[in-house]
Parts: sequence; C-alpha cells; structure tokens
Amino acid sequence: MRRAPAGAGLRLGPLFALAALATALLAGRLAAGDLTGDPVIYAALAKAMLRRGDWGTLYLGGEPFFDKPPLVVWLTALSFATFGAATWSARLVGAVPGVLSCLALARLGAFLAGPRVGVAAGAILALTPGFVRFANTLLLDPTMLLAALLGLLAAVRAWEHGGTGLWRAGAWFGVAFLAKGALALVAAAILPALWLATPAGSRPRPRALAAAGLAFLVAVLPWHVYELAHWDGAFVRGYLYDVEEKMGAHPPLATYVRVLCITTLPWLPLAAIGGWRTWRAGERGLAVRLLVVWTAVAYGVLLLAGKHSPRYLMLLHPALALWAALAVAPWLGARLAPAIGVLAGLAWLAVLVWPGALHPAGTGEAVLALAPALGPADTPVIGFRLKHEGTRARFVYYLDRDVATSDDVEALAELPPGTRVVAAERDAATLAADGRFVETGRSRDFVAFRIAQLPALTRR
Repeated sequence: MRRAPAGAGLRLGPLFALAALATALLAGRLAAGDLTGDPVIYAALAKAMLRRGDWGTLYLGGEPFFDKPPLVVWLTALSFATFGAATWSARLVGAVPGVLSCLALARLGAFLAGPRVGVAAGAILALTPGFVRFANTLLLDPTMLLAALLGLLAAVRAWEHGGTGLWRAGAWFGVAFLAKGALALVAAAILPALWLATPAGSRPRPRALAAAGLAFLVAVLPWHVYELAHWDGAFVRGYLYDVEEKMGAHPPLATYVRVLCITTLPWLPLAAIGGWRTWRAGERGLAVRLLVVWTAVAYGVLLLAGKHSPRYLMLLHPALALWAALAVAPWLGARLAPAIGVLAGLAWLAVLVWPGALHPAGTGEAVLALAPALGPADTPVIGFRLKHEGTRARFVYYLDRDVATSDDVEALAELPPGTRVVAAERDAATLAADGRFVETGRSRDFVAFRIAQLPALTRR
C-alpha cells in the first residue's frame, strides 16, 4: 500500500458524487419528525443558552448541566440564532459534520493508499448503518468524529515530514474532546500508540509528540478552567458522574461481536478481506500501522470499558471503511466513481419518494398540546417523577418551560393552590386518585394537573 503521489489527488467528480451520497443519507429529511432522547436535550441546552445569554455554563431546566462539554451546544445555538430554532436547524449540526467526515476520510484514504481507496472508504462510511444512525440527527458523535479524522490526517502528514506540524493533530483531538468528552481520548490515544508502533528510525521526535499534547491542552483547558473556577466541586462531580455512568459490567464477547456485525454489515466481511489482502502483500508501511493501531485502540478500549452500545463504535467505523475500501477499490477500478454516482441518485430518489418515516413523530405535539393547561409562560410548572433529562428537555425545547421535579405527593400538595403539575401518563393515576389534584389536560404522553383550592374549613 503506497501513499498517493503528490499529483494524484482526489478529483472533483468523485468527490461531488460522494458528497451527494452522504448528503442524501444524512441530511435528506432533516425536517421530518421530532427531536427526542439525547438530541432534544442538546437542543434544549442550546435554546437555554440563547435565552440566558450565558455561553459558558450549560443549563437544563434552570439547573447547571455538567454532563457534557459545550462545543456541539455552541454550534447548535449558532444554528438557532442564524436559522431559527427548528428540528432541521438542530439536526443540521449533526448532518454537516457527518457529511464532512465522509469527505475527510476520503482525503485520509487518498493520502494513505490512493484516490480510489479514499473515495471508496468515504462511500462505505456513508453507507455504514451504525454511522448513518447517529450522524443524521443532533448528537455529539459526528462532530467528535470529524475532528478526530482531521487530527489523524494532520498526524499522517506530519509523520511524512519527521513530525513537523504534529501539534495540529493534538489541537484537532482537543476539539474532539470539546465535542464529546472522555470518548474522544480514544482518538487521542491513537497518536502515542502509533508512535510506539513505528520503528525507532522513522518516529517523529518526542518533542513533536509533546507539542501535540500541549496543543491538546490549549484547546481543552480554557473552558474547563472557566467552569472549575465558577462551580468548583459541582463541576467535577458532574463530569465524573457522566464518565462513571457509562462504565459497565463486561458482557460476553459474543455481545460485542453481535453489535459490531449489526452496525457494520455488509462491510465487515469486506474489511476482513482487505486486511487479509494487505497481510498477503506483506505491507508494513505507515498506512498499515495506522489502520492496525486505530482498529486495536478503538475496539480495545470498548472491551476494557465494558461498553457495547452501537454509538461507541463511531470511531471504529472509518477504520473498518478503510479496510473494506482496500478490498473494494481494486475490484471496481475505474467503475468506482460512476458506481457512487448511481448510489447517490438512488439515495436521493428514495429520500424524495419513499413514504416511510426516518425519525419519530409526535413527541413534540405531546408537549405542545399541554400548553393551554400549563398557563402563561411565567407560570411555575412542577413535574411529578419527571426525572429523565430527556423528558424535561422536551418542555424546555418545545414550550420554553423549565420544569422542576418531585417524587413526593405530600410536598406537591403543599404548594400554593393553582400550581401546575405535570406527570407522565404512566404515573398520572397516582395524582388522579388524590382529590387535591385536578386534571386540566391530557396528551399522548403526559397529563396536566393543578393543585386544588381546598375549602376554608378544611384548611383550618
């Protein structure tokens, strides 16, 4: 596997076909359906940021939110400020980095093994189910992946020049950390692992690696120091809780294999063929070392951490796409670019005519339907057992209402008469059976109550 000559770069036609394919798959239906789960949390954080005018600390439901770093929320707030707060402008923040990740992988693949391998890798990534699932909506992962790929591209370029400019890779990995947090350290760990795997005579100087580490800290530290200065231990506890929450027991190895197959088929067998062909050819250069280290680190960390969620495979998908491209590109040859163009056309046709839904619907209407029952925007609203951040975020995003929550029925009943209380449909029976709460509205997911005015004799 030889690096592409300087004059053999990516041509505009194949790049355009790749961009069209990725855009159809990731951004073809940005406005369809509603935001739910994590995407609605990040959208709510962005709306609160614009409403409060505080771009330092994230807030959800009126309380500081320390679970995630701010980069994607900043980008979402900028999107809302530019285009207005809408489902499509929120998903744009995930889809654009997703499309750019396919193009960045094409550039990385072209640098390592030639333009055809690069374009094939970008197309395979765009057609990977696990990648499409998480890059077509508002999530932290696409931005992290884009920054990580740009970091790896900067790293291999610096490797070819004795480490000159390696600090750029560290800076990009810092951007990835600001997008996702601890998971981005997996991408950053590829750099020292690659350095150790490189023969001593071909390694960049240690000071180049140190410069990359310093650039990482320069990118990461300012916001973290700001938050630590303002919130002290609360910020540290919130950050650590988010990391600890994601550390789990170690499922059987079969679980990891099953998740890997589900999210990467049909490309996993082709990736194995690409690896076998590379081994048979006796390749031992930078490209092979990077792919081996990248695959081992990205998947090995998941095994050690006990995580098998498909989302945690995002950093692995581009590596597998490159392995698969090593098998596909030589076979397709000059037919590669036309094949990607045909796939792009079919993808856009499906987006335009296929009636099936790509995103869930009704979650926004389930909140908006309660607006009359909740009263004016400045009226306090209390949630009953609404502990889930995603549930409360729906009220912040769709109604601009901060909803506190309580599990104590007696404490709720002691609130001033007329106070609005919202419960999930599954918990509404508890309040409905208590005469101190009067139902005022109902939707698909929620029931609204107000605290009753008790007779004067009862109050005495």
